[in-house]
Amino acid sequence: MKQLIYHIIYRTLGILPVLLTMASAMAQKPVHHFVVDQCETFEFSVVDVPGDRYTWDLYRDSTVNFATEKGDVDPVAHFENAMYEGSTVRVTGLDPGRYFLRVMVWDEVACTNNLLVFLLDVLENLPEAELAGDSACIGEPSVLKLILTGRGPWDVVINYQNSTQTINLNGITDAEYTVPVPTLPVGITEFWVEQIVDQCTINIIAPEDIKKAKVVIFPKPTNSRIYLKEE
Repeated sequence: MKQLIYHIIYRTLGILPVLLTMASAMAQKPVHHFVVDQCETFEFSVVDVPGDRYTWDLYRDSTVNFATEKGDVDPVAHFENAMYEGSTVRVTGLDPGRYFLRVMVWDEVACTNNLLVFLLDVLENLPEAELAGDSACIGEPSVLKLILTGRGPWDVVINYQNSTQTINLNGITDAEYTVPVPTLPVGITEFWVEQIVDQCTINIIAPEDIKKAKVVIFPKPTNSRIYLKEE
């Protein structure tokens, strides 16, 4: 499950009703701007007035008339529990980018409505991983340290030996982790992270962004005889 970080906004929608056909929300009230993380679920609330009905819409297109057009973002996928009516909603699972969130209030007795718009800039938040190698003599345990960022637990795919072998790590809960390395031959073996999955996103490392760590295995030292130096 995603970690929930709520941005709670309480706003009245004003005392003057706005007819649906009059003007866009941009002209009616200031747009409240929020910068949020793509891994967050954020909650929006307006004052619940008895007898009013509330509907919410999400938009990517900033050129539409918010007063007359429905949102162009699927509400079922991005309003938690597919709930996009009521005075409080939770928005989740948005890809990075700019969005507009509109709330429309309907006074069905007076046949009037009003609206409010929020501007959301959703920032990308990809998990990252760094490997740190070490050296050992043949037959000794090899050490490969993995350092993670993001929201664990993590699943990580590590490649080595020219992509002919992989190490698959699932359900890592510690941000610093010692990777179990198989027996390696004498010489240098390079390791690199190919993919990281946390509880929010998947980061598939592009070839140009790969950073390799080296584990060096030395041969066993040979015994040398000791000779006394002759005078």
